[in-house]
Amino acid sequence: MISDEQREAIAMNIIAGAGSARSSAFGALEAARRGDFAGAEALLAQAEEALHSAQEAHRELLQLYAQGEVPSLDVLLAHAQDHFMMATLARDLADELVQLYRQIQK
Repeated sequence: MISDEQREAIAMNIIAGAGSARSSAFGALEAARRGDFAGAEALLAQAEEALHSAQEAHRELLQLYAQGEVPSLDVLLAHAQDHFMMATLARDLADELVQLYRQIQK
């Protein structure tokens, strides 16, 4: 069984990566709104990297859960899952909206 500290560390890694991804995604939208598409693309790439970090921690959690190492899911893990899903959605929508801004500017 993983310890409470290990479970909390995994959850915090998911939350941190997801938070960075979400911030970068919204930064990309702001850059695109200003017409700075190079900046928007750079921020989307940063969002992708941060999301990848969260995905790695999430994958670790799922593997441990599948192996019976995580006895139950708690509020912190549910909170981390919420952040992860929202960051994924934010990145996907930001990517679409940056492309839309680009088309409008043409």
